[in-house]
Amino acid sequence: MMDRHATYCIDTSSLLHAWFRAYPPKRFGSLWGALDRLIDEGRLLATIEVLYELKKKDDGLFEWAKFRRELLFREIDDGVQSEVVRIMEAYPKLVDTGKGKSGGDPFVIAQALAARPRLVVVTQELGGSLDKPKIPFVCDQEGIRHIDFLELIEEEDWVF
Repeated sequence: MMDRHATYCIDTSSLLHAWFRAYPPKRFGSLWGALDRLIDEGRLLATIEVLYELKKKDDGLFEWAKFRRELLFREIDDGVQSEVVRIMEAYPKLVDTGKGKSGGDPFVIAQALAARPRLVVVTQELGGSLDKPKIPFVCDQEGIRHIDFLELIEEEDWVF
C-alpha cells in the first residue's frame, strides 16, 4: 500500500545501512539531497533516541545527523512516552538491557504509533518473534506499516 505523501520515521539501522553500505554520500549525493528535501518537507523524521545511538560512533553520519537535528529529530513527548511504556510491557525483550543495544527501537515504534496519521517505519531489521522481538515483528503486531531504505526510494519514485 504505497502512499506518495507518507511521513516516515527512520531507524538507526536504515541510516547506517544507507551511509556505510548501500548509498554512501560520496557516490550517491543526489540521494542524500532527496532525503534532505523529505526532511525539509517534514516527511522524514526520527526520534531523538536515533541521534543518541548515532552519537556513539561520532563519525560522518553523526555529523550529517547533528546538522539536521532541528528538522529531523523529535524529542520524546507524552504521547510517545506512554506508547513506549505500553510497548515495553507488551514486548519486554525488545530492548536487550544487558548488551545496551536496540535502546532506540521502542521509541521508533512509539513515534510511529503516537503520530496522526501513523508514520511508516523505515528499518533494515528483519523478522522477529514474541521471544526475540524486532521492529518489523512489533510493527506487524501493532498495525504499523514498515519498509526498508530501498522501499523508501521506490515509494518516493526517486531515480538517480
